[in-house]
Amino acid sequence: MKELAVKQSSSFQMGRGSQLKSSANQRIDGPSRTKRELRLRLRSTLFLLPAWFAPSSNLRVGFHRARGVKIESGVEIGYMVILDNLYPELVTIRSGATISARATVLAHDEAYLYAGLGDEKVAATSIGRGSFVGVNAVILPGVAIGDGAVIGAGAVVTSNVPDRTVVVGIPARPVVREAEE
Repeated sequence: MKELAVKQSSSFQMGRGSQLKSSANQRIDGPSRTKRELRLRLRSTLFLLPAWFAPSSNLRVGFHRARGVKIESGVEIGYMVILDNLYPELVTIRSGATISARATVLAHDEAYLYAGLGDEKVAATSIGRGSFVGVNAVILPGVAIGDGAVIGAGAVVTSNVPDRTVVVGIPARPVVREAEE
């Protein structure tokens, strides 16, 4: 666990290197932003807006592939879908999957790092064959969505979802599981 160092300074403003200056004339040094190779950052960033707003799902899929996301054939992606902005190469979407508008699939989480409570979490995230991710759903880093699974609208998925399982809620919990064939 990292502790924040307090140093003398002046005025209240955000400074370089994640420094917060307070009116109490103290500077708080926070964690520094994740460093990524410029080429990878540019590739991910350059195709981000076209991937969000392209007029067809096929174009959105193409732009997300150009960003580095591993996407198989027959995938449908809605408008303004966030497929991890910092580590798109750690997101895999299998054939026939559908990701609805404004859903978010993450491969990293910096919350603990910025709060000074631990390290950034970076882990591969996958969406199974023929699965469906509902509008505004959030899939956290390291989660594997099984084949044919359904993620309800607005769900926050914090753990793996088995094949052919429907999950809803915050955090997502199973509500239906089809019988094994």
